[in-house]
Amino acid sequence: MSAWQNVLLTDSGFFDPFDLKRPLAPIVERFAQMVGKPFSQARVLFVPAAACDEESRQLADILQWELEKLSFLPEHITAYELDGSLSDKEVLDFDVMFFTGGWCEHLLKLIKQTHFNELIQKFVFSNKVYVGVSAGSVIATPNIMGCFGGAESEETSSLGLIPAYIDCHCDLKPGLTAKRLPLPHILLHFNQALAVSSGGFQLLEDREARHTIDWTYPPRFGVEVFRPID
Repeated sequence: MSAWQNVLLTDSGFFDPFDLKRPLAPIVERFAQMVGKPFSQARVLFVPAAACDEESRQLADILQWELEKLSFLPEHITAYELDGSLSDKEVLDFDVMFFTGGWCEHLLKLIKQTHFNELIQKFVFSNKVYVGVSAGSVIATPNIMGCFGGAESEETSSLGLIPAYIDCHCDLKPGLTAKRLPLPHILLHFNQALAVSSGGFQLLEDREARHTIDWTYPPRFGVEVFRPID
């Protein structure tokens, strides 16, 4: 297997969820390096299959809006529900494969049922760009239950693109600390992402977008965090 270097595992996408007009500069810059061409020329396979409820569907819409704000053209963004409507060749012709958040177990089950995990590996190993958000990032670990210290069952084994376990949205989990596990336990926050290659991984962080949450008045979805798009 040749070296590869274009996997980007984000917590919440490319913009500050407390201020969706503000891009997370270090994450966007690394993404641009990975894509290697103007965003307006790149084609994105947008996979919202993990979004099984109203809230995660709203977030998927926001993530597509973020891509368009970064100058990806709407006509170059193809939504794909892992329903077999695209051939393997068509999938491998895209520049970016983008997995939204939602229900991780559902996404992993669907990927395995459709053998899409094999296509993901071909895509990544050919140095195309894989982007994950939340559940889309967790499935890149060796096991989606890894951060819970659970058994490494075949049912929950995942893509294994990163030799670590990932917890997402740790801003919303007060008191959470990394566990002593067989692999590193990474606690991702809204302003963070991981750039992953065959040689390892690097934490990316927009420190100016770090938030301290007042737990007396927790942030409300659609009000203080991930507000509706104007």
